[in-house]
Amino acid sequence: QSPPPATFERCVEVEVGGERSFGCLNQKLKREVDRTNPSLNLPPLDARSPDIRVGNANEAAIRQQYGSNYGKSVVPFRPPVPTYAIQHR
Repeated sequence: QSPPPATFERCVEVEVGGERSFGCLNQKLKREVDRTNPSLNLPPLDARSPDIRVGNANEAAIRQQYGSNYGKSVVPFRPPVPTYAIQHR
């Protein structure tokens, strides 16, 4: 296979007041980025997104987590820590 034909780009670097513009470099980098990672311009989330992606919790999961504290407290229900009786012989 032969290499692709050389393309000539017209680019002008400008220096104004001691400051240089990097127009050519920026254009070249933008083309490379667009070539490897094209943007689709779509919102990441919308009204049809599942609750898990949006960050909403479903009511059944909240009821399960909060147990008897559901609707009463912002602290999830935790059963008391078990205590064990030790028998000495």
